[in-house]
Amino acid sequence: MKVDIKEKLKEKEMLRELSHNHRSDFEKKLQKELHKKSPGSRQYLMIAASVILLFTMGYMITLTQDQPHEKLQKPSASITLEEFSPELKKIENYYLTAINMELANLEVTDANKLVLQEYFRKMNSLTNEYKLQSEELQIDKIDEELINNLIDNLQMRLQLMIELKNELKKLKTKENETQTL
Repeated sequence: MKVDIKEKLKEKEMLRELSHNHRSDFEKKLQKELHKKSPGSRQYLMIAASVILLFTMGYMITLTQDQPHEKLQKPSASITLEEFSPELKKIENYYLTAINMELANLEVTDANKLVLQEYFRKMNSLTNEYKLQSEELQIDKIDEELINNLIDNLQMRLQLMIELKNELKKLKTKENETQTL
C-alpha cells in the first residue's frame, strides 16, 4: 500500500503557493541579518590597532637605540688564503685533499675505535687552531710567521693521518696474526 505524499498534502491543502516577491523578501531579510553591525565592534578594532602600533613603534625605537650605526662600522680586515695568495690556496687545497683522501680510506672497526677517537681528537684540535690562525690574516699586514704556521698545521694534520693509517695497519696485522693462531 503505497501512499503518495504529494497527494496527501494536496488533500489537506498544505501545499501553498509562494508569493511572487517571496524570494526577494527573503534575500532582503537575509542581507539585513548578515550585515548587522554589532555596536562598539569598530571601537575595539581601533583600540587594538592603536595598541599594536604603539608596541611596534616602541620595539623599533629600542632596536635602533641598542645598535646605533652598526652598518657604518668598518668591516673586518680578515681575508682568506685565496685572497692573500692564490698559490697558498693551492697548497691548502693540496693538503686538505690529501687529508680527506686518507680519511676516506679509513676502516672503522670495534678494535680500532679507541685509536681513531684519539687521533680525531688531535685532528679537531689542529683544525680549530688552523681556523683561529686563518682569521688573523690581514690584507694590510703580511705575517710570514702566521702563513708558515698555517702551512705547518696542514702538514701536521696530514702527517697525523698518515700515522693513523700506519697505526691501523699495525692493529690489523696483529688482529690477523691472533686469528690465525
